[in-house]
Amino acid sequence: MLPDGYREPAAVRDFADRAEAMRWLAAERENLALAAVAARAAGLEDRTWRIILLQWPQVVWRVRDNWAPLLELALESARAGKDAYAESRVLTLLGWVLTEEGRTTEAVAVLERSPVLAREAGDPLGEATALINLAVVQAELGELPTALENCTRAVELCREEGDRHTEMLGLQHLARMQLTAHRPQEALACARTALDLGPEHEEAVRRSLLLAVCGEARIALGEEEDGIRLLDRAAREAEQAGYDDGAVRALEALVRVSARTEYRRRYDEALRRLTDEG
Repeated sequence: MLPDGYREPAAVRDFADRAEAMRWLAAERENLALAAVAARAAGLEDRTWRIILLQWPQVVWRVRDNWAPLLELALESARAGKDAYAESRVLTLLGWVLTEEGRTTEAVAVLERSPVLAREAGDPLGEATALINLAVVQAELGELPTALENCTRAVELCREEGDRHTEMLGLQHLARMQLTAHRPQEALACARTALDLGPEHEEAVRRSLLLAVCGEARIALGEEEDGIRLLDRAAREAEQAGYDDGAVRALEALVRVSARTEYRRRYDEALRRLTDEG
């Protein structure tokens, strides 16, 4: 969806791969923020939220890196332009950031409105992503039945639209919720279904999280050796990708079930890196 008055640029930057694009987004973060502020000051509401939302891969990758103020600016511009599509998309991303920052009460207030706006805008994939993020915060607040229902609905929407990427995301979170609900066999089946949808451009991150769910599910089913092997694999894939959040999650599960000093050392190192980045 391009804004009114859009003109084709004289040149378009091409990236060799996702890693190169991510490096560019990181390097240009300050300039993109200044461009968004300038667009808002000029009354270019649609440019403002678009400039901010195009950075979503960096937001997800470095989620605790103080993105909320910029996303709040995007929200102001979306509301000023009375754009339900934009408002829903911004609320969904802002809600995720607030959830990861531990601001769950604020997050649920933000996310409850997002699926409704997406439906109004005729954006089924936006609705699916909003439902996934809402389900995550609901699960954290102990509302597990509602969270499972919303996440299941999100997966259904993705299948109806044929979007494997978002379906994989939904299955990843659904598997985690099933594990929390003490349904390890269902969690394992769900995670396997998600892994079968790959590969895709976020494979390292997504695979690490899914392998961690598989490992925890195996341990819950009494298959500790297989579970530890899968958790170690999840941690190593996250470490190799520089995904410290995923490494911490997998290694945290490992140190709960294994006394190996290597796991504790790697956990402490990953946690230190993550804390330093935040």
